[in-house]
Amino acid sequence: MFRLIIFVPVLIVDTIVSAFIAMIGGLFNPYSDFNTRVMRFWARIIVLSAGIKLEISGLENLTKKTSYVLVGNHQSHMDIPVVTAALPIPLRIISKKELFKIPVFGWGMKAVGIISIDRFNQKKSIESLHQAEKVLHTHHMSILAFPEGTRSPDGKIHTFKKGPFVLAINTGISILPISISGTRHILPKGKIRVNSGRVKVTIHPPITVAGKTLEDRHALVDATHQVIEQGFIENYH
Repeated sequence: MFRLIIFVPVLIVDTIVSAFIAMIGGLFNPYSDFNTRVMRFWARIIVLSAGIKLEISGLENLTKKTSYVLVGNHQSHMDIPVVTAALPIPLRIISKKELFKIPVFGWGMKAVGIISIDRFNQKKSIESLHQAEKVLHTHHMSILAFPEGTRSPDGKIHTFKKGPFVLAINTGISILPISISGTRHILPKGKIRVNSGRVKVTIHPPITVAGKTLEDRHALVDATHQVIEQGFIENYH
């Protein structure tokens, strides 16, 4: 309860301040370095206030000024700030449209160029992927997606949707698998509490999509799922 009392006011103030700063930056360019720094500042404050001890491995698998389609497992709402704080590269996120309805927070998401996706409308989902393609090619940054589509209800890694893998194939940009462990404990799904603790982010070697076609997407999904799941299991040992 003590941690929750600290976390909630910090979250509110951090989000309000960061969102309004981002909206100013977004008037000029949502994908600017300025807004990238605003996102990272917002994320680091949240990680700090939650009492997270962040452990990052695999940074050697990142190449500066290289774009990736980042694919990670989804355990908690804390996954987004954790990955944003952990990875020293400019990135934007594909996020469910429901989050854009949250006052101030949703405005800030729009201002920094977060991509809204309707998980229940295939046509609009395809439109979102086309928007992500433009971000990758035009603004030379990475795109983060959680292909499970929602937070895991039981802590296991569930089936991946194919959208991010189609995005990688269509753009020719490598997939960067990420295993996230510990966020479920920090901010449990459906619970009103915040627990301090360790969160580990493992960045795996990129998976190239050179020469791949849409017919290869199922094999690509399976290979990526296996890498992320194995890393997730190893993080607990």
